[in-house]
Amino acid sequence: MDLAGRILDGRYQLLRLIGQGNHGVVYRALDLATRAEVAVKLLREIDANPEYYVRMVREARAMAALAGTSAVPVHGFGSDVDGSFYIVMELLEGMNLEEYAHRIETRGGHLDNQQMFTLLDPIVTTLDLAHTRGIVHRDLKPSNIFLMDENRGGGVRLLDFGLVKLMGARPLTRQGMVAGSPSYIAPESWRGNPTQLDHRIDVYSFAVIIFRLLGGRVPFETPDLMEKLRLVTTAARPSLYALRPDLPRDIDVWVQQAMAIDPDYRFARVRAMWNALRHILPA
Repeated sequence: MDLAGRILDGRYQLLRLIGQGNHGVVYRALDLATRAEVAVKLLREIDANPEYYVRMVREARAMAALAGTSAVPVHGFGSDVDGSFYIVMELLEGMNLEEYAHRIETRGGHLDNQQMFTLLDPIVTTLDLAHTRGIVHRDLKPSNIFLMDENRGGGVRLLDFGLVKLMGARPLTRQGMVAGSPSYIAPESWRGNPTQLDHRIDVYSFAVIIFRLLGGRVPFETPDLMEKLRLVTTAARPSLYALRPDLPRDIDVWVQQAMAIDPDYRFARVRAMWNALRHILPA
């Protein structure tokens, strides 16, 4: 059902649909109080989907807790008179990192070191703060990193905290279920026990993003999901140097630790992993 024209809480007028998922929709909207355009993420039928309501509340609170970082700014959230839950966020204009990387890869290229450092450094700062506050993103991937148009101020944004895990909170992912995007899921996440996951799953996923940007492909590239599971959880870590012999050989030492199967052998923090990479790669 098209909700364009509807006004939420007497303030946010929905203009047009700009995105939708299995349980919610995102509209371009006008804040009638400030006359600024915003994005409104809307979850309907809360009673029929109580788990998704809890997820959206956690998402809104996680983004609000990261105000001032590259997490998408949240202007407010609440429930409309009919019970629909909504989050009001910054309106994003530009393209996500998946689109940007794909354009470069189709030409046989890859991001240069300095460009990657410039793009991702704000994301590192955001993740480092999130982990300090007990917030784990759980779905890091290029499509959840957004590059803002220069006419909207430029910069990058970290999106979609919909799978966020708050350390100490009741897990919402049931035993045996795997949350995230296959190419970027940490080995321990594949085992489907949400109580045993911590911020190091984000360390792994972020390392895969870096591997992809530097190497032009994901580390374990196969369309077979079970084969991907086997490779991620048991195979030797791939060589980035083999894809990019112009990089220092020590880059593979970094890959071994950043993408270690056992999280105890992985970098403990995103910032530590990032600093080690900057030490290896010439800017």
